[in-house]
Amino acid sequence: MAKKKKWSRKMWVAALCTAVTLNAGIVPASANYTTDFVHEGVGTDYGEAKWKQGNQITAQPVDFSRETIGQMMQAIEDFDFAKFAQDNSDLPWIDSLLVNTGVIPDDAGDEGGANTLYSRGSALYMKTQDNSKLGFVGTVHYADTLNKDTMYSISLSTGAVNEDKSKRKNYPSHGDQTYSSGGLEINQRKFISAYNSAVTLLKLTNKGSQPVTVKMTVKSPFVTKAEGNELIGTRVAAPLMVGRAGEQYVEAMSYVDVHLSGDGMSASGSELVKEITVPAGGSVDEKVVMGWLAEEIPASKTQYAAFKEAGNDQAFADQVKQYNEWWAQNIPYIDIPDENVKKVLYYRWWCNRFNLLEANIPGNDWQFPMNMEGVLGYNNGITVSVPWAMQDLKWLRDPSYAYGTWLAQGEYSENANYKNNPGRPNIWTWDMMQNSSQVGWEAYKIYGGGDKVLKKFADFSANDVTGTLAHFKGNDPNLVYYNHGPITGNDGDTVSMHWKGGGNYARLDGSATAYANAVAAQQMYEQLGDTAKAAQMKDIAGKIQQAVLTGMWYDESDFDGDGVADTNGEGSFLHKKVEGTKDVFNPWRDNNMFVFNFGVVPKAGESGYDPKYLTQLYDYADPDYYPIFPFFTADQNSIMKRVEAFKNGETSAFGTDQFAWCNFGNYINTVRASLRYYPVNNIDSSTYKTLFDWGAWLHTVEPGNTDHLDSNEFFWLEDYFFGTPWTKDNPPNPSGKMVRAWIHHDTLGMMNYTVLEDMAGLQPRTDDIIELWPINVDYDHFAVDNVRYHDADLTIVWQDPAKYSDSNPYYAGIPAGYSLFINGERVLTTNEMSHILFDTATGKVTKPTGDIPGAVGDNTNTKVLFEKSSAVRLASADETTLANNAKR
Repeated sequence: MAKKKKWSRKMWVAALCTAVTLNAGIVPASANYTTDFVHEGVGTDYGEAKWKQGNQITAQPVDFSRETIGQMMQAIEDFDFAKFAQDNSDLPWIDSLLVNTGVIPDDAGDEGGANTLYSRGSALYMKTQDNSKLGFVGTVHYADTLNKDTMYSISLSTGAVNEDKSKRKNYPSHGDQTYSSGGLEINQRKFISAYNSAVTLLKLTNKGSQPVTVKMTVKSPFVTKAEGNELIGTRVAAPLMVGRAGEQYVEAMSYVDVHLSGDGMSASGSELVKEITVPAGGSVDEKVVMGWLAEEIPASKTQYAAFKEAGNDQAFADQVKQYNEWWAQNIPYIDIPDENVKKVLYYRWWCNRFNLLEANIPGNDWQFPMNMEGVLGYNNGITVSVPWAMQDLKWLRDPSYAYGTWLAQGEYSENANYKNNPGRPNIWTWDMMQNSSQVGWEAYKIYGGGDKVLKKFADFSANDVTGTLAHFKGNDPNLVYYNHGPITGNDGDTVSMHWKGGGNYARLDGSATAYANAVAAQQMYEQLGDTAKAAQMKDIAGKIQQAVLTGMWYDESDFDGDGVADTNGEGSFLHKKVEGTKDVFNPWRDNNMFVFNFGVVPKAGESGYDPKYLTQLYDYADPDYYPIFPFFTADQNSIMKRVEAFKNGETSAFGTDQFAWCNFGNYINTVRASLRYYPVNNIDSSTYKTLFDWGAWLHTVEPGNTDHLDSNEFFWLEDYFFGTPWTKDNPPNPSGKMVRAWIHHDTLGMMNYTVLEDMAGLQPRTDDIIELWPINVDYDHFAVDNVRYHDADLTIVWQDPAKYSDSNPYYAGIPAGYSLFINGERVLTTNEMSHILFDTATGKVTKPTGDIPGAVGDNTNTKVLFEKSSAVRLASADETTLANNAKR
């Protein structure tokens, strides 16, 4: 690694974006994990991400080829299920790919919060689990907390059970553990089904020479009476929402009936009991099922009945198949050369799924399928993270997840700016920054749905734009102002909000996202033919843009007048601080790149374009300012100025410098915008790939080891822990080992969308023309398949002709080059990855003109090797129907 000496003393990296209020009292030390990755300080460039040798990666069981185009995920499922039918220990590919084996590295002392049960239902899941006991012991949630530390426990009269932790396997579909007790070996397979039945399958094996008789007892705090051979709990509050003292709380959103039963078990008081004799050298199967039966989820009743009646092998087979069917129904297939990164991408699909709530709860809280911000943490529809989640969700084949998340936010915002879900009134209840309408409009370009759907979304969006400007006020009515760091989702990392003692600040990030939402609303109304509303939104967007361009560009490189340049460029867009009736430039920068991400800065050829604006981008990938990794929230030059201010007695200048998933996605958005619209010499396709690989790398609990993956919420450095009482004589030092924070498997950001939109190049549009604009990542092959777009299935394949040929392809039967398939039929192939259009009405390829000189995707030398030359059916977004979606 290379280190540039800009500061005289050893500097520190820290962490970038976090959605948590940072104070020392909320984090038990055992909940965090200190890695062996050491950051040496500001100015350190780590080059490329490095993977450990010998990482265990299960190869996909079916090769992608001409035979599987348009149905690759289904082909994998068919192969998996055929094998599984012959041997139920031969599990489907994604189960095998993502399994955690043994004790996970950050599971210190078998800490229940880190050792998450991957299996969950549409509403029911375990937030923590106690592996020292049989059954489902740990903090149980139905949408949210139920205030109990056990769902149900299973005990044996032979005494305590002792787990062989080396045999522990935590698969996405189920957990598998081995115990011993009183001469018996106990294998436990447990899972929570899609419709919220918690099932424990036990195999008791006696390896001794004499039979063993044991009494099995099942208990649950949720049951209150016996009915026949079941224990029942009626009208269990689901969830029970407990607020803090003096604050509002929701007593219950809904109520469910709980039914608990076991094979051959009898109800005795508040327990289920059974005497079991395990013969010498033999085994006995036992099963316990708890169903959470909700009127609003009819399948919860039928699924409980089915699992209650099934034998163990049938119950297990049903769960594994039902769970794994979801993949082919929902996710695009992705293949890239780097198997470590590829594994992370499939983990991200799982992580998105794990953080979905489909409780169908009546009312206006959690009534839609939706993403929850960290089901193992904050567990709410938090405004700032909604668009981050939607960027990936919009590429799931089922539109209900992206649309449901957007609908939920729009419905409970009551014709004003988007608000956090009221389902958790004590968690992140303030209004926040977001670009939900901008991402939602992109989702509509993929899923469509027609005028009625679009009108609802357009109205949500317009109300949010006007509501945002009305709510986040300051001196300029056309700018967005924040007075609280967490509004950005970055908390104490928002270094700019510590300048000169805090206060109210005109924000580039908030103004840029409001601009993006206004432009999206304008375009939605234009699509609807509502010229008046479109003109209103266009006028608002124009005023925001002009306010930023005329008032927030600082035209010098020395921001604070100390004689030292604070940028590699000619100047920079800066936030401003309210001082009376004036807004003054704030020299401390966070991620001030949002103005590029969302197109506030005019592009070459547009009115207001000035090349000096692009020079701000010279600071990206410079480790003295915005290193590729760690991808901090803040400009590190500004962080060091804050440290100096703290040392000089400005205690208000103290904050944090952490990094997290949201900023990875935010910087990816900066890079992709630069490549297409704001070309500069220091950002190219290799910059993108380096950032992308580091993003994948950060999922590894042990740095570079993909055997255990965890999308922790945020990260910090040992020498800058926010809980340490730093003083001016002992200030925080931006260096030390990287520490992973306590919220596990938290999406808090976006990643997979960029494979489809930037690597493969698919650009969502409302018409029936397919636009491909890849950014030329240096892969000699890749493929995406099972992509649902305008009611059609798309496949995009790249095989570099410099390495592969039609007679010697990487993917069997697919010609070399850059190819597009629609519903399994090849419609075009070109010799290179470049910016092209395919007109489905004519079957012809055209090369668009007018791209900015220097932009990625130059098509000057593109040769069309094949085009269909006849019409291919592809609906426009408006023509695409949602009528066949069961959740509509």
